Amino acid sequence: MNEAGMLKPALIGGVLLGILSVVPGIHLVNCFCCAWVIGGGIVAAYLYVKSSAEAVTLGRGAGLGLIAGAVGAVVDTLFSIPLNFLMTRLGGDAMDQVRKMIERVSDLPPEARDAMGRIFSGSPATNLFLVLAAGLIKLVVYPVMAMLGGTLGVALFEKRKPGPPLPPPPLPGDPWAPPPPPPPSETPSL
Repeated sequence: MNEAGMLKPALIGGVLLGILSVVPGIHLVNCFCCAWVIGGGIVAAYLYVKSSAEAVTLGRGAGLGLIAGAVGAVVDTLFSIPLNFLMTRLGGDAMDQVRKMIERVSDLPPEARDAMGRIFSGSPATNLFLVLAAGLIKLVVYPVMAMLGGTLGVALFEKRKPGPPLPPPPLPGDPWAPPPPPPPSETPSL
């Protein structure tokens, strides 16, 4: 099969799922069973099936989804870093509300209260750490879920039946080439 032809559909599906997973508001669709991530795997499989000369197997779809999910996790994380800093600057009062909620919890040990206060302090280093930690988790989850999308996409869009690979044509003048098949005989039918 065409392994080089897998890269372009996987990149397109991965970038698409990565961008849709980070845009505020639209990213909430991922709350429904990683819908954008599975959708990115489906898009990659659709594009590959459409461009492939041979029938695409479910294993090939899983591979496409794996690549698309990894690309999507990286794109999501790279777009999340500046977006997170921007949202922190614009919505600093949201972090204040979270800190006030933590202070109102009476059963929380003081050590946990201090640790959570530092996490939700809104400092740039803490925000970067949280975005990168989430990116590592996405680097595991997105490929797995996109593999599901890739296999689902192949199952939906591939209508051809896989067969044995065709042998390469013999070189002209090859002494080891099998003889050409005899021409079909023309027998009159009764």
